[in-house]
Amino acid sequence: MEKTILRNTILTKRVILYIILFCSTTLFAGNNFVKSKIDKGELNLYFSSDIDKVTYFSLPDKDGITKYVYDIHGGVLLKGKGISKHSFKNIESFRMGQNSPTKLRVIIRSKQKFAENHVYVGKRLTIPLIHDGKSNSSTKKIVKSSRKAYTIVIDAGHGGKDNGASCCKVKKEKKVTFSISSKLKKRLEDKGFKVYMTRNDDSFVRLPNRTEFANKKKADIFVSIHANAAPKESLNSIFKGIEIYYLSPAKTNRAKAAAAKENAVMFKGKDFYTTNEYLSLISREKIVESHKLGLDVSKMMLSTVRSSFGKVSDGGVKPANFWVLVGAQMPAVLVETGYITHPKEGENLMNSEYKSLLAEGIAKGIERYLKNK
Repeated sequence: MEKTILRNTILTKRVILYIILFCSTTLFAGNNFVKSKIDKGELNLYFSSDIDKVTYFSLPDKDGITKYVYDIHGGVLLKGKGISKHSFKNIESFRMGQNSPTKLRVIIRSKQKFAENHVYVGKRLTIPLIHDGKSNSSTKKIVKSSRKAYTIVIDAGHGGKDNGASCCKVKKEKKVTFSISSKLKKRLEDKGFKVYMTRNDDSFVRLPNRTEFANKKKADIFVSIHANAAPKESLNSIFKGIEIYYLSPAKTNRAKAAAAKENAVMFKGKDFYTTNEYLSLISREKIVESHKLGLDVSKMMLSTVRSSFGKVSDGGVKPANFWVLVGAQMPAVLVETGYITHPKEGENLMNSEYKSLLAEGIAKGIERYLKNK
């Protein structure tokens, strides 16, 4: 009897041990950190498999020092590994730790200003440690090669017989959107993305054909560029602001009005409620991702134009049913770059430098979204 109890006890302990070992292996299975190396002013972190996602933020610390934090999603720090032994000029310390079972955190403490330009390609994460306004050549090479996988379609709103919004005889939306779109194309290409435009001249393209074109190109991002207009002349000085829209049933009167203006060429003679219900049935996918894209584009546009043109109104990121976004099989947003009818914004939209800053802001927003996707 005693022998039987002893055998059962030993068996039970073995089973428990196997369970613990199995669970431990499962819990810590992931993308293991392999090694780190500082080379040519860059910290390179190597992992056992391709890096899926890295998120970044910074926190002010004491004595003018800032913590720059990089979270490697899926990263695992095995016993005996780390980066604390590294040293580099102007860097107070390097630290690495398991922030959660599925997230490895790297913290760099420094008095110098860091740019948000880390790059991860395959099994390597590269963090530039020198920030003098000049990008390291190897980082540029990595960035360019990593972005060739992304395709972006830019839709310059209106065109040809469709002028879009207009003001003061000389201000036409179709010209403004084409100018900004052309500048945006160049900036995105300079960043290494593959870029197409739905129209390359002053031609009319039907709204359904625009997203159809993006789908055929297997685009990762679709961005439609527009300029807004006040509903009537007496409100020209009131309606203003950069607004970003993503496809979803419109909730506010302003969103409904903006959608109605852009959809007019497709739904002439139909009331809003019929149009809204019809469009809402067509596509309920990509809403969350499009919203995220809109937030990034809005943030970067505003910060970029405000750096040179001061206070520019923020119209927000809103849901609305725009026909031009219906059918897009990828995250898609419609950018209202400002009100062509507003005295100040209308003047800005005729300014080449201002349009260049708008394009740069949109490009940065797209880049930011794709980096954290």
